[in-house]
Amino acid sequence: MQRYRCKGCGKSFQADYSYNAWKAGIKEQIDTQTLNSSGVRDISRNLKIAKGTVIRHLKKKKSAT
Repeated sequence: MQRYRCKGCGKSFQADYSYNAWKAGIKEQIDTQTLNSSGVRDISRNLKIAKGTVIRHLKKKKSAT
């Protein structure tokens, strides 16, 4: 995948991601679906990401609060 570097701050980024979990807004969608009483398997199926990714995000979210 082609990576780009910001001339202003020097951070690198990709224009397109091959794995859906890295796309912008996925973590917010996990939170929204969790609040709507969706299960882990249902969320992973809807967003086309691994169950482990959903679980890991929810555990990080819980330990941060």
